Amino acid sequence: MAEPAQDEQAQTDGPENKKQILLLLRKDLRTRSMKTLVNRLVEINVIVAIEDTDYPEEKQKKYHWILSFPGDIPKGNTPDTNSTKLIFRVPGVPELQVDELPSGDSEQLQKFVERYKVVQHACEEREKNSKFVRLAVTDAVLRSKHQLIQKYKDLIIILEEKILQVEKTYYQGIGYILSTAIEKITGVAVLDRLMKGLIYVMIIDNLDKRTQDGLVKLDFSRKVLSFMSTEKLSKEIDAFRKEHADDEFAKANIVDFVFNAEDFKKVDIVFFNSWNFTKDSFPVRVALRKKTIISKQEERKESQKDLTVSKIEKEAKALNKHKAKLKMVMLEITKIEKFHIEDESAYDALKKSRNRILKDLKRRMLRLKELKRPVKAGSEEKIITFDLFEIFKSKQSFLERMADKANSLGLGGLLGMHADGEHNSSENLLEMGHFSLKWIKASSQLQKLTNHITQLAEQLDQFVAKNKLTAKGPSSKSGSKVNYQPLIDEHILDCLELAALSCEISNLS
Repeated sequence: MAEPAQDEQAQTDGPENKKQILLLLRKDLRTRSMKTLVNRLVEINVIVAIEDTDYPEEKQKKYHWILSFPGDIPKGNTPDTNSTKLIFRVPGVPELQVDELPSGDSEQLQKFVERYKVVQHACEEREKNSKFVRLAVTDAVLRSKHQLIQKYKDLIIILEEKILQVEKTYYQGIGYILSTAIEKITGVAVLDRLMKGLIYVMIIDNLDKRTQDGLVKLDFSRKVLSFMSTEKLSKEIDAFRKEHADDEFAKANIVDFVFNAEDFKKVDIVFFNSWNFTKDSFPVRVALRKKTIISKQEERKESQKDLTVSKIEKEAKALNKHKAKLKMVMLEITKIEKFHIEDESAYDALKKSRNRILKDLKRRMLRLKELKRPVKAGSEEKIITFDLFEIFKSKQSFLERMADKANSLGLGGLLGMHADGEHNSSENLLEMGHFSLKWIKASSQLQKLTNHITQLAEQLDQFVAKNKLTAKGPSSKSGSKVNYQPLIDEHILDCLELAALSCEISNLS
């Protein structure tokens, strides 16, 4: 264990009487390759200080040669078969003409030149291999994508921290809107936790379950809250249109879909926020399905439709029979009245019979009407637009509105309003909107990148396995499941050794 440490120290310090070499490597590459690279360089008697890329510039000044290894494809360059030279480039290396390499009388110089040619030949042979080139380019692309993913993840964390500071106002606004909508559905003005747990709500604002979590904190039941992205909604609408290609919903819009799609039948309220706000308005829409409570009798009637049809036919026949009987009685009564027949008992009997038949007819007509009456309509649908700004303004007191106005004019501090630095509701909503739009965009890009990387890594796995490019050693950082990293590392080490040899050859020339 002592010898490698001594070698590494020698690499770092170096003699004071020659042009020293500094090699700056990414931390992961330095950790992975340090020992092997040091052993290689010690074996050929080359001393190089190897440090991380964040090595202080002040300390770099004592070195004549400062080498680095980006290991990527520079921005502006399209990845292709010619990218290998760029991926394995070593900035800071002196240029040497292969055909004009000095020989001289120095034995050390001759050894450096001979070793240089051997390593250079190995590099050239690899870079002529189309399979290795494809492997190296794909690996570089994957690593760059992973770096980009990390940047988006860091950005999302920052945005979530900012959203956390202002999101409560947004959820309070939605809570008020949903409570208003629930009141319209149920007719109950005082909403308790139980009532909030009976109405099913779908949130479509592209914040995943964040809004759902916020509403749960406002005493809404999680089991009746669901969420959907606008991307998924668009796909669902397209599928709905295809399913109804031959009927009136072939060109269904969002409203048609929400109120008629099978998956939305159990949803009472759909909250839409497209984040299409300005400094003056913050519109959101609510699709409201006002359900009618069906009685047990109507439920039974609905379940006995076929039996009801036969009852209607039977009742209609009985009604016609009674109408015919009434007609005969009325003819007899008319005859007595017309010809002044003095038979009071017969006349009274006919009138009683008429009244009885009329009463029976009325009863049967009401019964037939009831049988024919459809079950109460299942729902009443409507779309309502709310302005979140207006909601909070309507809830503010006069003094609160004055404070907001003074604050917007820059007079809040002068008048002692919002002196604690807190934002008013409108400012919170605006910031929530701006941060959320950035979060949605970053999350979308992150998802696309993740999907792309997964697909690319799978393709690379298949390519590596098919061409038997796997090897034993440290695994790849590109997300690939098969291990090809030792092949890449071997080429990197050769390129770094070539760079160090170039410096030494230049020193001795």
